[in-house]
Amino acid sequence: MKIDWQIAPVSDWQADAILFYAFENSPEPLPGFDRWLEQSGGWLSQSLALKDFRGKFQDIAVYYGPPEAGVSRVIQIGLGSLDKFDMDKLRGATVVGLRKCRDLKVASAAIPLAAFEGLPVQTATALQEVLIAGMLGLYRFDALKTREVEAAVHPENLMILAVEEPDHALRQACAFAGSMVSGITLARDLVTAPANQVTPGFIVNTARKLAESHGFGIRVIDAKTAEEMGMRAFLSVAQGSREPAYVVVLEHTPPGTEQEAPLIFVGKGITFDTGGISLKPSDKMEMMKRDMAGAAAVLGTFEILGGAGIRRRVVGILPCTENMPGGKAYKPGDVIRSMSNLTIEVISTDAEGRMILCDALTHALTYQPAAIVDLATLTGACIVALGNQVAGVMGNHEALIQEIREIGLQVGERVWPLPLWDLYFDNIKSDIADFKNVGDRSAGTIAGGIFLKQFIPDAVPWVHLDIAGPAWTDKDLLAVPKGATGFGVRILTELARGWSELGIA
Repeated sequence: MKIDWQIAPVSDWQADAILFYAFENSPEPLPGFDRWLEQSGGWLSQSLALKDFRGKFQDIAVYYGPPEAGVSRVIQIGLGSLDKFDMDKLRGATVVGLRKCRDLKVASAAIPLAAFEGLPVQTATALQEVLIAGMLGLYRFDALKTREVEAAVHPENLMILAVEEPDHALRQACAFAGSMVSGITLARDLVTAPANQVTPGFIVNTARKLAESHGFGIRVIDAKTAEEMGMRAFLSVAQGSREPAYVVVLEHTPPGTEQEAPLIFVGKGITFDTGGISLKPSDKMEMMKRDMAGAAAVLGTFEILGGAGIRRRVVGILPCTENMPGGKAYKPGDVIRSMSNLTIEVISTDAEGRMILCDALTHALTYQPAAIVDLATLTGACIVALGNQVAGVMGNHEALIQEIREIGLQVGERVWPLPLWDLYFDNIKSDIADFKNVGDRSAGTIAGGIFLKQFIPDAVPWVHLDIAGPAWTDKDLLAVPKGATGFGVRILTELARGWSELGIA
C-alpha cells in the first residue's frame, strides 16, 4: 500500500472512500467530521442513516455520496465510549474501516487529519498509529501461490487529507510509520515462509541485504569459527542437521556512536524444530517453522533502525540452526560445555532454544553492552500461563523490565513479568553438571529464564522475552491478520529509539 498526501481545501478532496471516527452515543460528531459535514457533506448531514449510527466499538456505517461528489463514500467507524478510549481502540477501528474498503474493492481510501480532532491523543501520534495498524491490518502472504490471486490488496493507495502543508512532526510520523511497516512486514514474511526456504543460510542472506542497504556492519560466524570460539552449546543443537548453522552479528553504528556501549538484541533462530531426539508429536509440527520468530523480530528491527535513521548503537546477534534428529544429533543425557565454560546436562533435546541462546548471550558480553534483550519462542508453558497474545518478560533489572512493559502497552505488544527468584534454580540442578537444560513440568517458562540467567552477570541489565504465544495467531485479531504477527519489533525499536532518555544503568 502506498501512502500519499492530498493537500487541498475540504471541498476539493477526492477519494473513493474517506474514514471518520465516532464515539458511542455522543450528542455531537467529532469536530473534524462536523466541519466536513458543514463544508462538503451537505448531502449526508440530513441523512437518517447518519442519525442512526451509534458509534459502538467496531460498528461501521457506509454512506454513499451523489455522483458529483468528490468523495464517493464516507465510512464512519465506532470507537466505543470516550471513557474507555485507548490507542488499541483507534488502531482497531482503523483496521475495521480499511478492511471494509478492501471488501468493497475500494482502490483509494483516505483519512483526513481532521478525523483525529477531539480524540484524547496528539495528532502526530494518532497519524503514526493508524498508518501502522491500517497497513499491517491488510497484510497477507501470497508469494508462493500460483493459482489466481487478486493482483493487489485493496485499497492500493492510502491518502492523508489535509487543508494545509503538514508540519515536520506529521511528516516524520508518516515516514516513521512507513519504516515500521517495512520492518514488521519483513519479520512476518520470514516467519510465514516455509522452513525449506527460510534456512539458516537464508537468514544470513537476508541479513547481508539489510547490511548492504543500510550500511550495517555484519559478521557471519560459521560452524568452524563457532567451534574455535567455544560455542559448543550452539553447535550441539546444530550437529543433527544437514543445513549449515550460523551465528549472524549485525551492527548499527551511526556516526558519532562508535564509543557508545551498545544495546544488544539476541533473537532465537531455530528455522525448524523437530524436537531432535526428543521428537515432538507430529500434530502441528509444521508450525515449528515459526521457531525463528525471535531472529525475525531482530531483523525487522534492524530494517527500521536503518530506514528511520535511529541514532543509537545496536548490535543484533542471531544464532540460527535447525533442530533435527539424526545419527549425529545430540542426545538426552549428554553433557555439553558452553562458551562460558559452564556445563549443561541435556535432559530434553527439545529445549534447544536456551542451548543456542546461552552461547549467543555469552558472545554478547564481549561488546560490554549497555543492556541485552533476548527474544525467543522458548516455551509452550508460556502459552499455558499467559495465553496467545501476551509475552512473558523476565530479567535481572526491574527498571528495564518496567520500561519494556510500558512500551508494550503503548504500542500494542503486551508483556507480563514472571519472577526469576533463586529458588527456581533448584528445578534445574544436576547431579553431574552445573545444571540441566530443563527441570520438571512446573514453572517451565521460569525454568527457561533461570537457565539463561546463569550466563548473565548481575551488573549487566538483561531482559528475556518469551514470545511463544504472541509470535503467531491462529485467527484474525482486531489489528493483526491470522498468521505471523511480527511481535517484538515495536518493543525493540521503541527501546532503541528512546534509550538515551531512559537513564537505565
